[in-house]
Amino acid sequence: MKKLWKYVILIIILAASAAAVFFAYDSVLNNVREKYSPNTNLEKYFSDEYTDLVVNFHKVEYEKPVRIINGEILVRYEVIKQFIDPYIYYDEARYKVIITTKDRVVNMTEDSLVAELNKKDLHLDTASQRHDGYLYVPVSPFLYMWNISVKYLEQNDIVIIEFLRNFDHTATVNIADAQLRKGPSIKEAVYVSNVPMDQVLYVNRVLGDWTYLMTSEGVAGYIETKYLDIKVTSKQPVVVRYEQKKLYLPEYVVLSWHYVHSSSVTYVPYYADVNVLSPTFFTVIDEKGNIASSASMKYMENARKRGYTVWPLINNVFAKKGQISEVLADSEARRHVIDQILTYAYIYKFDGINIDFENLYLSDKDNLTQFMRELVPLAHQMNLAVSIDVGVPGGSEAYSRCYDHEELGKVADYVMVMTYDQYWSAHETGGSQAQLSWVEENVGKTLKLIEPDKLVLGIPAYTRLWKTDSEGKVTLDKTLTADQVVKLVEEKQLTPVWEEERDGYISGQYYIEYIEDGELYRAWIEDDASAREKAALAAKYNLRGVCIWMMSQTNKTVWEAILEGFNADVNQVISD
Repeated sequence: MKKLWKYVILIIILAASAAAVFFAYDSVLNNVREKYSPNTNLEKYFSDEYTDLVVNFHKVEYEKPVRIINGEILVRYEVIKQFIDPYIYYDEARYKVIITTKDRVVNMTEDSLVAELNKKDLHLDTASQRHDGYLYVPVSPFLYMWNISVKYLEQNDIVIIEFLRNFDHTATVNIADAQLRKGPSIKEAVYVSNVPMDQVLYVNRVLGDWTYLMTSEGVAGYIETKYLDIKVTSKQPVVVRYEQKKLYLPEYVVLSWHYVHSSSVTYVPYYADVNVLSPTFFTVIDEKGNIASSASMKYMENARKRGYTVWPLINNVFAKKGQISEVLADSEARRHVIDQILTYAYIYKFDGINIDFENLYLSDKDNLTQFMRELVPLAHQMNLAVSIDVGVPGGSEAYSRCYDHEELGKVADYVMVMTYDQYWSAHETGGSQAQLSWVEENVGKTLKLIEPDKLVLGIPAYTRLWKTDSEGKVTLDKTLTADQVVKLVEEKQLTPVWEEERDGYISGQYYIEYIEDGELYRAWIEDDASAREKAALAAKYNLRGVCIWMMSQTNKTVWEAILEGFNADVNQVISD
């Protein structure tokens, strides 16, 4: 009997072990199936509620991204800005859409069939318009401007937009049972099951074992690369033909600003080494964008006799900080400023324009860039070079961070970086206008944002004389020209000392100080020695040139030093 129980117990143990082994095997098998078995669930790609949009292989997930009206395709403004043209601009107050390219400016008002292309009427078949609170813009008039193709697949109710290329990567399935999936994994849901072997697929990119592509019906997803035969098909490149305007851009720039406060000022100083003159002719004086002018025919006649290329400066009233902000934020005010500039340019036969808007808000940054995008194509149409003055990167909001250095560098022909006012006129301790290594440091920062062949280095010609009273308070006593510094040194019988370093920067300039009536006077001199050192930085970094603020503060010795440092003259270009 005892033996029988032993056999029963043994059988129970064996059965339990077998059951455990079976359940373990089944669990492992299920895990294997779960890990390696492909997902066969189908997921719907297109919406049933509205027309879908695919832009460059990517389905746009915006609600109601596109509309079809009388056969015209209109795309939501937000979609265009994100996927097609990041520079498209909308003025909410004026209900106006503005599109800019290198050579064109389009203005469209909502619900109007008459737009404007480079200040000429452009008749539209369908106007930009609102539906369900969204703004839609017709795309067919702007296919070449955006370099895109557009088609509507009525059977799927989908619009496909692609950027034009000179070639296509296409593929066909070489094995039956290929699945187009939502992501690069067999565990992702299936968009298209059993992709036909004879269907042409358009390849976006190959990601190792997976390829991201789109069917001719507009469904974009992933297929395992091993299922595909991929080939490259060349296409005839699309060429946008337009008349190229002749635009004179100097090979190198040695520019000086010339203070002209009134149209009665007609005398033009002559420095043989200067090839571009920028008289301070224009100021935006109010929120509507009206411009005050000090230009005169006699001045321009004298400038021509001197052989100067003339790029007049247009600035704002620096003391009225918010005034230019209102102008830049209003498309009509911007347009008014541009119209006046171009009218004056036509009357006086300017060669270019220099924009100098300063003391701005950080919120003005994008609007200033938009102003330039609207100005440059129209100025180029009149053969005008366009330059803009900017502060060094990373400084104050009002004189530095208010500029989008990188975007302005793309739009403008030249960018003048104002590498001076290191210690500005109201500074609490006083100091140099521009220490040498401070200038070089900021040239380096700027070159990370702007190409050297567009960058022009700013050099100060003025010297600030600082006064420290008996209580230690520092104020600006006066600003001196190069000749006035020489006179001061002679009158006070001073011996300028070459300052190698101060406050962690290489100075690269002479320093003077003296005491008078118990008060300390100090100055860091901008003369031929300091100008030569700074100009040499423009040559060292292959910049397009130098610009000097300003002509009335310099003298012949300073100009000779600048050209010596820059190593260029009016008969020799940088590339030589």
